[in-house]
Amino acid sequence: MNLYVHVPFCRGKCAYCAFYSEPRFDGSLWKRYLSELAHRFSAFSVDEPVQTLYIGGGTPTLPPIDCLDSFLTLLRTSFSYAPDAEISMECNPETMTPEKAERIAGFVNRVSMGAQSFSAALLEAIGRTSTEPGKTGAAFRMLRSAGIRNIGLDLMYALPGEDMELLKRDLDSALELEPTHLSAYSLTLEEGTALAGRNPLQVPSEELSAEMWDFIGSYTAKLLPRYEISNYARREYECRHNQAVWHGERYFGFGPAACSFDGDRRWTEPASLSRWLAGEAPEMDIIPRETRLAEIFMMGLRTVRGWRVSEFEQVTGNALSSLETKIDRLVESGLLLRQSGVIRATAKGLLFWNVIAEELL
Repeated sequence: MNLYVHVPFCRGKCAYCAFYSEPRFDGSLWKRYLSELAHRFSAFSVDEPVQTLYIGGGTPTLPPIDCLDSFLTLLRTSFSYAPDAEISMECNPETMTPEKAERIAGFVNRVSMGAQSFSAALLEAIGRTSTEPGKTGAAFRMLRSAGIRNIGLDLMYALPGEDMELLKRDLDSALELEPTHLSAYSLTLEEGTALAGRNPLQVPSEELSAEMWDFIGSYTAKLLPRYEISNYARREYECRHNQAVWHGERYFGFGPAACSFDGDRRWTEPASLSRWLAGEAPEMDIIPRETRLAEIFMMGLRTVRGWRVSEFEQVTGNALSSLETKIDRLVESGLLLRQSGVIRATAKGLLFWNVIAEELL
């Protein structure tokens, strides 16, 4: 079983962020949030050990130490966990303290730290709430000292004013910390964000952005090989939770804006803490079975390993026969490779995954 828990509190709203969050921490709302989580956990009827738990946000490391303690205790006691369960938690560097690091290390074994950039100028250009890149290294060392070895970093690239030299500096700063995992996403100007409303905003061209993507893959290849379009990891440190989501496994989300998938239906909780607390029903994504199979197949092609045909049939209970014509076209166009019972994206296919998605859907 794979679980996701959304912590909806931040200490501000970054100008590029399109994820749901409350831009401040409120103690009384936190108590109500925790009480509602406890209620929903107790009503959850899937009786099997947790294989992966991902705690995202928002900023899960924002709450003060006593609130963090109660949250982690609730998670620890509400479910049974497999002996090798992967328990991940997102972290913003500026919220970390040695005391929090020790508490987190008592339950969490994987941390994903949102650095975004090691350049104060670039952080300011994207409207990051904290523009002190030195805090990333400090927070990283706190977590390592507390005993957490599996720590990943999140970077953004193709930022306003960024060139290849600035990208290389960011990668060097990240690799110097010796993370086990790296996520590197190009800046997307999401509708409704403050950054999208800025005019004019000088961002790298699509051609330069593609060059940056290719450079990241080659520059990190020896230490952190690419295993998904925007994710890189040491061998055996790939994020198991994300791998499960990309390859069609069931996952269940708790908290406002959290998504769930039971193998057939997908649903999303309301992106509002007040509406979620009031018990508003989630939005259901019910589509024809054939479309769902195409969607599952498409998501697995985000990964370098792609799909074993037998694996897809085992996960979905269906063959790929309905997609064969489309797969053949994508193979002929050089976007997919079919070999020895495996179908995966080529390097070109990973870069132009959106074309694959459009063809399959």
